[in-house]
Amino acid sequence: MVFSVRFSVFRCLILRLAALGVIQVMDKAGVYIHIPFCTQKCNYCDFYSIKTDSTLVENFLDAAIRELSFYSDHPVFSKVEFVSIYLGGGTPSLLTSNQISRLLEQIKKQFHFTANIEFTIEANPESLSLAKLKQYHKIGVNRLSLGVQSFNDLELNRLSRIHDSNQAIRSVEWAYQAGFDNVSIDLIFAIPGQTQAQWKSNLLQAIELKPQHLSTYCLTIAPGTPLEKKVINGQEEKAFEETERKMYLSTIEILSEHGFYFYEISNFAKDGYECRHNKMYWNLSPYLGIGPSAHSYWENQRQWNVCNVDKYLELIKNKKRPVAEFENISADQQKLEFIFLSLRKSTGIDVQKFYSIFQISFLDVYNNAIKKLESYPGARLFTFDNNHFQLTAEGFVLYNEVCSFFV
Repeated sequence: MVFSVRFSVFRCLILRLAALGVIQVMDKAGVYIHIPFCTQKCNYCDFYSIKTDSTLVENFLDAAIRELSFYSDHPVFSKVEFVSIYLGGGTPSLLTSNQISRLLEQIKKQFHFTANIEFTIEANPESLSLAKLKQYHKIGVNRLSLGVQSFNDLELNRLSRIHDSNQAIRSVEWAYQAGFDNVSIDLIFAIPGQTQAQWKSNLLQAIELKPQHLSTYCLTIAPGTPLEKKVINGQEEKAFEETERKMYLSTIEILSEHGFYFYEISNFAKDGYECRHNKMYWNLSPYLGIGPSAHSYWENQRQWNVCNVDKYLELIKNKKRPVAEFENISADQQKLEFIFLSLRKSTGIDVQKFYSIFQISFLDVYNNAIKKLESYPGARLFTFDNNHFQLTAEGFVLYNEVCSFFV
């Protein structure tokens, strides 16, 4: 069984896939800023990050502000309305409110953005205080994405997280005290040694804290990470695929029972609290990526920045865009990536929209793929209703394999 709800490469995969699209809401856009600093790198993480350094942080902020200015006359980003700002990392919550204000000031000065913009910051519990959260809220941050990952201290230790369960709970409580009414909690399942009962306990603890949004990811043993070395050396054991499957299906069941709308393969929200920024990736809207390793997409074009802070700083110092690669998206890629991204969402593929874009019938062109899915042994993988081709829960478990049928 191919289980595909991954964690450590998940966001980078989405960014790359979303960049391969064809549909854009050209009057709306989002900006992502990658803050590449961490106090300590977790043993499963393969995102680009480095150990925090106060001087380097200030130099990076100066460079990020200059990179933003490079897009002041961009044919798309200078004209669209920005509806989301997202600070990801790394650990963006290592920044002070004054440092974040510097970035926000440049964005406000340079771009058009909606009055009710969604402004998200990713945060780790150990980096937060009530005072800091109050300052974040005061400057306009209105959505908090907390990297809790587990409420079990043994599991946190296995992931080399540097907060404990009490800090995680306290950080959520502080967020509400600080005025936040849009809080998201990230959790990881299939941690080595984790039982179904322990995973359910994590979910129920998260639910008890009354967040508006939950993201749940299956642990990926990413190549080159310390966790992979432990697995290879027999110090840790990767969860069985059947364990991953049962944990994922129970997640959908439990969160649905508690009023969370399952709107994307790894994301659940209370009504009206879907992540606006991430939906822009899945709905193929344009987005601007700032910082090392950040991705950008517009009008069937994509680019991604160099994945090194020193190189990033050097290029910007020399008044050059820190772009590592740039490419145009072929028509065949556009069709496939429209399918892949649509299948990630609970609403699935709108076949009428597919026809209006490509002037071909999804059901006719991909008839063989659909027949293979219909005859897949032991599980019903999709439904077709109201002109939407949607994956079932079992279909989401097999997402990678499902997508392979359309290639």
